[in-house]
Amino acid sequence: MKAVVLAGGFGTRLRPISSTRPKPMVPVLGKPNLQYILETIEKIPEIDEVILSVHYMRGEIREFIDEKMADYPKDIRFVNDPMPLETGGALKNVENYVDEDFLVIYGDVFTNFNFKELIDAHKNNDGLVTVAVTKVYDPERFGVVETDEEGKITHFEEKPKRPRSNLVDAGIYMVNKKVLEEIPAGKEVYFERDVLPKLVARGEVHAYRMPRDYYWVDLGTPEDLFYAHQIAMDEIAKENGYMTIKETAEVPEDVEIQGPVYIDEGARIGHGVKIKSYTYIGPNTIVEDKAYFKRAILIGSDIVKSEAEIKDSILGEGVVVGKNVILKENAVVGDYAKIYDNLVIYGAKVLPWKKVEEYEAYIKIKLDPTKVRPGQYPDRCPLGLPECIYKKFKAIAGEKPPCDECIENQWLF
Repeated sequence: MKAVVLAGGFGTRLRPISSTRPKPMVPVLGKPNLQYILETIEKIPEIDEVILSVHYMRGEIREFIDEKMADYPKDIRFVNDPMPLETGGALKNVENYVDEDFLVIYGDVFTNFNFKELIDAHKNNDGLVTVAVTKVYDPERFGVVETDEEGKITHFEEKPKRPRSNLVDAGIYMVNKKVLEEIPAGKEVYFERDVLPKLVARGEVHAYRMPRDYYWVDLGTPEDLFYAHQIAMDEIAKENGYMTIKETAEVPEDVEIQGPVYIDEGARIGHGVKIKSYTYIGPNTIVEDKAYFKRAILIGSDIVKSEAEIKDSILGEGVVVGKNVILKENAVVGDYAKIYDNLVIYGAKVLPWKKVEEYEAYIKIKLDPTKVRPGQYPDRCPLGLPECIYKKFKAIAGEKPPCDECIENQWLF
């Protein structure tokens, strides 16, 4: 049996983290999500080959497989999409390499689900497709399904405005090869939008509900990446406690840690640093004295200088954060960007290799729009910014207001 991992997406909503790496290579606790998937597939004896459907930055994936997964016990085949074919077109592109029934996994799915359970469920029903489904709190983001008492899917709708249930498509399928005959070759086709609804209407799709003890996250946005780290740290805490410090990490005794916290190999932490819950400090990161972290993700090889504060934010690889810098409100900093001293960034996305030398970030002011009109700013900053910085922001905004695109996407150019 073959397993197909769809690893060709652009990861647009994950930018700038996905600007410099393919989406399946986005790491959770220092390990690419693709590696988690391959390690789970490795445990399934029925699968003898893994097919990686690749397109965007496929060289990065191939390099990772050659260097880090050289000892992988199953065969790995690369199938390149000549153009973006979306999920259905990518499956059609592997038609010549799969058996009668094959496993399909989206490369952005972070889960500990045992795929063997889905394989067994598919063998026990008469459907052409068996979909792994799970319950979520925000079903409008996903493909919503309804099933009958026997587990057959009776209704499927992709990203509905008014979901009819909270049971969603988990992006993991068992597929019969006959399904591929209905997909045109060389065209952009969405499997979940164009193919599945037709099969559901014919009564040929079954669902398998993932048991509650499995976690599942669609790594689509920075918020999802936070959630995946939170789940991963909680899982580790069950066995190893709330604090994980790798052997080669240097952490002085006066560092205050409130777990769950994960400090990876080679990290060097300064004196008086405070590291609060759900913070991951990646390998070879240098943190200077009296820095503060809470719910922060540092992918690795970063430099955080003294008295910087990073909260609810993500740093890509090789980021330099200056002294007294404040990063908050889901700020995301791309690889190798540099934030100069004494700057405050709230909820902005910093492009890779960007040098932020002065306060030029758009601040999303969360106020009642009926009380604050466009072009008017209160005397005191509603986000608690230092007075000098807030005055500077008002002056910049008065001279050159942010464009609509900047406001919508909160980009820091």
